[in-house]
Amino acid sequence: MLDSRQAAHVLANREKIRQGRLRTVTLIRHSNGATTYTAAQCTWKEEHSVASGAANQRDRPRGSVPDVTAEFAPDVDLTDVVAIADTPESARVAGARKYRVQESLRLGLTATPNRILVKLVAIR
Repeated sequence: MLDSRQAAHVLANREKIRQGRLRTVTLIRHSNGATTYTAAQCTWKEEHSVASGAANQRDRPRGSVPDVTAEFAPDVDLTDVVAIADTPESARVAGARKYRVQESLRLGLTATPNRILVKLVAIR
């Protein structure tokens, strides 16, 4: 178990890792018959090669493996998100590549999560 000083050190390094790697995407929400777009920053990692059987590991969702793994800050609201568009501008959502959320995990070293890991599958 990490003490508070060690946890603070790891969290500070996580912020350094995020610097220069952030990408702005558009969260597409559908609620009460209305569609809204919200810009959000995340780190973005395209998964070009995934170990065979990775999607069938115990306690993991079955089906296709993620095309992208995105990491959002813990304060990003993913409620009612139906898709994520790979564009920073809501005016360009129609022509942008879109992804559905396969899995969303709140992660962290302490009792309070410090990031949201989101696995995305391309909408073909």
